[in-house]
Amino acid sequence: MLFRRAIALAVAALVLAATPSLADMIIKLRDGQVITVPVQPGDIESLSFTGSAVPAPAAASSAVAAPISLAPASTAAAASAPAESRDSGVHPPPNALVFPPMRPDHPSGRVLHVGPSRELKVPSQAAKEARNGDIVEIDAADYRGDVAVWNQNDIVIRGVGGRPHLYADGDAAQGKAIWVTHGNKIRISNIEFSGCKVADGNGAAIRAEGAGLTLVNVYIHDNEDGLLSAPNPQSDIVIENSEFAHNGTTSGSTHGIYIGQVRNFVLRGSYFHDTVTGHHVKTRALNNYILYNRIIDYSDTASYSIDVSNGGRTYIIGNVIEKGPRAENYAMIAYAMEGPTNPSQKLYVVGNTMVMNRSSGLFIRSRSPDPAYVADNIMAGPGMPIIGAGVFVNNVLAGAHVDAGVLNANGSRGNRVVSNVRFADAAHYDYRLLSGSPAIGAGVDPGSSDGFSLRPTYAPLTPLGIAARATTGPLDDGAIPFQPQG
Repeated sequence: MLFRRAIALAVAALVLAATPSLADMIIKLRDGQVITVPVQPGDIESLSFTGSAVPAPAAASSAVAAPISLAPASTAAAASAPAESRDSGVHPPPNALVFPPMRPDHPSGRVLHVGPSRELKVPSQAAKEARNGDIVEIDAADYRGDVAVWNQNDIVIRGVGGRPHLYADGDAAQGKAIWVTHGNKIRISNIEFSGCKVADGNGAAIRAEGAGLTLVNVYIHDNEDGLLSAPNPQSDIVIENSEFAHNGTTSGSTHGIYIGQVRNFVLRGSYFHDTVTGHHVKTRALNNYILYNRIIDYSDTASYSIDVSNGGRTYIIGNVIEKGPRAENYAMIAYAMEGPTNPSQKLYVVGNTMVMNRSSGLFIRSRSPDPAYVADNIMAGPGMPIIGAGVFVNNVLAGAHVDAGVLNANGSRGNRVVSNVRFADAAHYDYRLLSGSPAIGAGVDPGSSDGFSLRPTYAPLTPLGIAARATTGPLDDGAIPFQPQG
């Protein structure tokens, strides 16, 4: 199976390299396994196989499990949105929810190579040499105490030959972060950042200050802040297939990621865990697309799982979210808790698996005057469904403190209160559905809003990544659809 998966990935990469307009490749193997490969054209330089077996690719900090076999996949990317003006405030243009539009790879014709055996020994040297449109390739190695400011536009910075690891080791660019990005439309992939601490207690792996940043397959851990972005109304920030772990401090004012007031924020197929006291995901963006991620407290002390501080058009779809027994805050999703000041106040919470392992808690807390649309979720554990306005449709609730008025008024309908969701192994965070689960077939197609489909079309993998799920037919509640064993 590992060999077949590697071959499938290779085929996808080759096809994408020859097809610049594609952003996702969905592969269906003969045994029904479906693999989704998000690849930016130009990322693949060459592929080769030797021997009788090919090792599985490494994950951010642990081995990636083989993709689960899900129902037939649509060839359309789940995150595609109608073509509209980037300044319309409605949605990004097509493919922007995969990667923001960039100039073709090698726009300047230059590739700068960084590594212990190269002329440029450390990334900070490349940051001084690079020009707009360059590609910077960093050899896998440990880079200690090397910090950098990137002022260039339209550049790609990527690890090659493995994942290079940047250790702060007491240093920080401009007293802020391991890397500070001043340039516009910067893409960073396959790089590890750790250990940033600064005098004001707000040291980040990356401080984003330009307009547009994409992170793919990065591993950011043990910093005071993971990613910290400045407000910028022209900025789109996209994070895919990345891991954020053990970021934050006991101050409570540092977070896994903190997105300032930008135009669009996209978080997809990523893994957040063990954030210290602060929020896993905090955002003030005008439009938020939080899709198919795993956000898990485990035994650490995170506050909100997702904090959409000022509201905004927000889609929280297809995520696995767990609030641990030691969580500092009893609420899982917070919306407009610092004031509903963004122009749009629309919250959609659809098709998520939400597990409360705290002794008591709250799944959604909202201060928006507009009701949240909450549909096709699993809410398991001792928590109230919502404080604030909300319409609940076809959710499955187990162990929650259910208010009949919430579930049967103001348009709410079709909700089920059950004694047991029947997870595969909830004690070990395996939230697949067992045969006979009341969540199987319990959903209703939620349709779309503002031209954006609310129906989950992917499922999050363990520990990170996504796999396609059925786009037609019966809909299971929760983030992970039932898969018959056989």
